[in-house]
Amino acid sequence: MELKKISENDIEQVSQLYYSAFPEDERAPWKALIEKHNKGKGEFLSIYDQNKWVGLTYVITYQNLSYVLYLAIDELQRGHGYGSSVLQMLKKRYPHTIMLCIEEVDEKYDNYKQRVHRKNFYLRNGLQEMGFKYVEKDVKYEMLYVGKKLSSKVYDELMVAYAGPVYHKFRDYQADELID
Repeated sequence: MELKKISENDIEQVSQLYYSAFPEDERAPWKALIEKHNKGKGEFLSIYDQNKWVGLTYVITYQNLSYVLYLAIDELQRGHGYGSSVLQMLKKRYPHTIMLCIEEVDEKYDNYKQRVHRKNFYLRNGLQEMGFKYVEKDVKYEMLYVGKKLSSKVYDELMVAYAGPVYHKFRDYQADELID
């Protein structure tokens, strides 16, 4: 398996997976993602198993933190270990703290079982709970990480470095909470 920067050859399937795998309220504008990738502020990567395209990931790096903004495996390729393999590859590619966020796991959500499954997948693959939840665009997220535990402040610094001060418009700092 390998990670390759997205190209004209795979942009259509990357786009289709992006729009199908992530709910609208969790998607950044496609054009902005591409622009940031082209400027070197984010890394949009295709996941290949030999010559077969199997998914995508988008990673933002700031100082000693790499943030996996998106990771998705094509629906037809799920269940074959690709997600776990990609996480191992990301740990080697970014040999410092890696963080990602998942939707809050709470029984009040219709897709509760899916959220539990997703969280368990990441925990099985070596990520740990950071002990912090935050709200962005009315969606509550749990932070997971591998490597050195960093404060949620570093995440905010990363996002401001990536998106600029406009990022603060999407965050509800008053809704943030520490998890006991």
